Amino acid sequence: MSSVSGTTLISSGMLAYTVAVAQEDSLSDSSDDYFSEDEFSDSEFSDDEFSDSEFSDDFSNDEFSEGEFVSADEAKTLGDEEQTSYTRLYYSIAILALTILAAVFMKFKKTRKLRLLVLLIALVIFGFYRGGPGVISSFQNTYLTAIGVEVNWQALVLFLGLIPITYFAGRVFCGWVCYLGAIQEFLYSKKFHIFQSAKAQKVMRIIRGVALTAMLIQLTFTHIILWNKVGPFKVAVNLFSPNMAGYILLGIVLISSVFMYRPFCKTLCPVGLLLGLIAKIPGASVLGVDNSCAGCKTCNDSCDINAITRKNKTSKMDNQECIRCGDCISDCKKGSISFYHKNKIHYDKITLKSDTRSHS
Repeated sequence: MSSVSGTTLISSGMLAYTVAVAQEDSLSDSSDDYFSEDEFSDSEFSDDEFSDSEFSDDFSNDEFSEGEFVSADEAKTLGDEEQTSYTRLYYSIAILALTILAAVFMKFKKTRKLRLLVLLIALVIFGFYRGGPGVISSFQNTYLTAIGVEVNWQALVLFLGLIPITYFAGRVFCGWVCYLGAIQEFLYSKKFHIFQSAKAQKVMRIIRGVALTAMLIQLTFTHIILWNKVGPFKVAVNLFSPNMAGYILLGIVLISSVFMYRPFCKTLCPVGLLLGLIAKIPGASVLGVDNSCAGCKTCNDSCDINAITRKNKTSKMDNQECIRCGDCISDCKKGSISFYHKNKIHYDKITLKSDTRSHS
């Protein structure tokens, strides 16, 4: 009996062990399926997911290295931009130096004859050879700086440098150095005499004022110098325009320059208008006459820019419009016209009549 019981016990133990092993194998297979490579294998948590390449993308040299802040290409670009800015600075200084030299030439009759030569040199070097820097662009950059827009300071030098020169010598830049004016001047035919009255000059000044106001409004709201995209003189010296508007404006300026002396200067140029206002400042250089003036119209006939206009045998001299070409000084037979610093006698606008003089 005990033998049978022992045998039964052994058999029961073997059966339990077999069932346990089977269950363990079943669980093992199930767990293998559940935690297989397809679910949590190395391919799931592999280098593709948490590898160095994953974190290296966030903290790699591409993100925080010197290459990110100043890459080789960017360094070259920044270097080119810096070089361009300083090249513009050097040319701006050269233009200002030539303007000062022109102010000296203007003082003497013999050297005043060199004006067209100086204009030609400026046109060839600063215009066709260099393609700038443009004084209108410099003015716009100055305005953008004034309203808080960051620009390269080199772009301000030309316009700001002309302010003191104009104060001491008048608008000599416009008459002697400005290559924009030179293009128009060399095209002008003296056979035509249109828009020369005092009323016409007033209307053209109003047009310039409106154009200047529109330009300032555009710059204030867009902070973009659109003039560079349509400026006719940039098209002229570079022989290229990014749009049709540039070619159209250039054609208008070139054709009108044949019939009218410096049409762009008199109707649209914002810099000429602003530099002319310097004549209103106390102590500014102006042209004036002494008591030897006979009230003739010689100076009026000499003035192509029509800073001197005549009506009813009366001539009016407007220093705001005068570009200091010096022709009226050279042609005056009595030598009555001289340079003065603006005072109570010599205003920016002077009215002449016969041998008497009144001021307005």
